[in-house]
Amino acid sequence: MTQRDSGQSPIHLEDAIDMHCHFGPEPLVEKLAKVPHSVDPIEAAAEAETLGMKAIVLKAHEFPSTTAAHLANKAVPGVRTIAGICCDHPVGGLNSHAVEVALRNGAQVVWLPTISAQQDAPVTVEKFFGVTEGLRVVDNDGQILPEVRTIMDLVIEHGGVLATGHISKAEHFAVAREFGTRGNLLVTHAMHETTGPRLSVPETLELAELGAFIELTAHTCMGAPSSFGNVIDAIKLIGPDRAVVSTDYGWSCNVPKPGAGLQSYINALWDEGVSEDDLRTMACDNPARLLNLAG
Repeated sequence: MTQRDSGQSPIHLEDAIDMHCHFGPEPLVEKLAKVPHSVDPIEAAAEAETLGMKAIVLKAHEFPSTTAAHLANKAVPGVRTIAGICCDHPVGGLNSHAVEVALRNGAQVVWLPTISAQQDAPVTVEKFFGVTEGLRVVDNDGQILPEVRTIMDLVIEHGGVLATGHISKAEHFAVAREFGTRGNLLVTHAMHETTGPRLSVPETLELAELGAFIELTAHTCMGAPSSFGNVIDAIKLIGPDRAVVSTDYGWSCNVPKPGAGLQSYINALWDEGVSEDDLRTMACDNPARLLNLAG
């Protein structure tokens, strides 16, 4: 990661929440990526506690993270570790039964298909799961599938968050029109250059106007060299009240660990002129609101 320094003392936000924290072991993903994840659930929670964070959300492509979150909460009670489920092939795809069980067991975030999404090249889907067809959340007429509507209803019933995963641009807008004003909707790592629909800055505003929160991740821009232009433009356009900053770290030892990565990301945005108040809104207040941790 490129370290950025404005010459000012770094800021430190107490009670920050990372809504996109990968962890290992995740055997299939790690085997194909040829690199291990950087943290296990307890290591991720311990790092977050040391940094004064309020919570982390554990994300795994291969299984619900409910058991991992339970163990992390037991081992590290000073920070809240929250579970989620990705609607990918290992859990049966758009499987409302798996989603319901996860929510009943404490999961709060449901990601629509990620590495199983048709949007992510079929070659990738075949490499991971041995199938040629990825998953879509709409039918041939662009209408939300019945099983997705059931999942949406379950998310609302349990007060959770529906995250868009890696679905296509058209699917993003279909989901936002259906769910944006009904429940908590989070657009996953918006504007990522290699994963998902590669949303433009104006498209993030359109989705925010439909009721979505827009996730702006460190992984999107904290490379070498770093590139913050789109993220800063998005914050200015949609406003901090509809944005969430998180990391999408933990999936590789070649990127920072999630807790340290979030602090570096916050300071990099601060160096780029984002105010401390706006950073607190995006890193603390909005995630707490989505996860029912406010107050």
